[in-house]
Amino acid sequence: MCSSTPTLHLSSPGSIARTLNFCRLSVWLVVSSLLIASASQAKPATRVFLNGTESTVYFNDGDSFQVLEGPLRGTKARLSGFNTLESFGPAHRWGTWDPHELYTIAKEAALNARRGTWHCNSDMAKDGYGRILWHCEDLILDDIRKGLAHVMTVTAEPAPAKQLELQKLAQAEKLGMWAKGIPPFILTSLHSADEGAGAETYNRLISTADGHTEKWKHQDDYKDCQWVCHPSGACMLYVGFQRRYGANQAECLKP
Repeated sequence: MCSSTPTLHLSSPGSIARTLNFCRLSVWLVVSSLLIASASQAKPATRVFLNGTESTVYFNDGDSFQVLEGPLRGTKARLSGFNTLESFGPAHRWGTWDPHELYTIAKEAALNARRGTWHCNSDMAKDGYGRILWHCEDLILDDIRKGLAHVMTVTAEPAPAKQLELQKLAQAEKLGMWAKGIPPFILTSLHSADEGAGAETYNRLISTADGHTEKWKHQDDYKDCQWVCHPSGACMLYVGFQRRYGANQAECLKP
């Protein structure tokens, strides 16, 4: 057993050396364990099967993750087929919801993703930010049933029947984001006309009835921390992507 002051036996120098080496090894193991635990706490690992291959990932929010271990280590993912609320800050508002309440639901979606084991498939296509697009049907159904996500397509077509069935159940039971009413649409993205994305500027609206997408076209310039509201009652906080995190974070997002 190690102690801060080892007992020396002059008659056995080999024993002394072995004892000191054992103590050094024990200290190294303890320090290593603490460092590993610290890293684990910084990025909680979730087991996910990516195209059938077991991997560990870190869910930074409810519908995106970074691969920590496995053949695709280091890649980033955007999950398709559903949508969780924005988690960069209290960015949504409708009905009698306080934005901070909906922000809490966005964080709950991330926690729910971290707690499960999911199965995701992809043809390895990427979105505009270079993230691989993955479809995780078991996570989609779990989140939707709990009211932590809503169905979404990126077309005028409705979402699959099973997803719509579970969303209607969650809405009827007033779970998660449906606890204070159901707006006709949810705003999921905002774009200012001065962003330079092209001649057509639009905000994305998702139907809460069947998940189809509608483009709210406009030519308005938005300022950081400006609330943008659709006539249907759905509102979203505009903050440019470069000012959502880090040292340059917008004032309205700071604690």
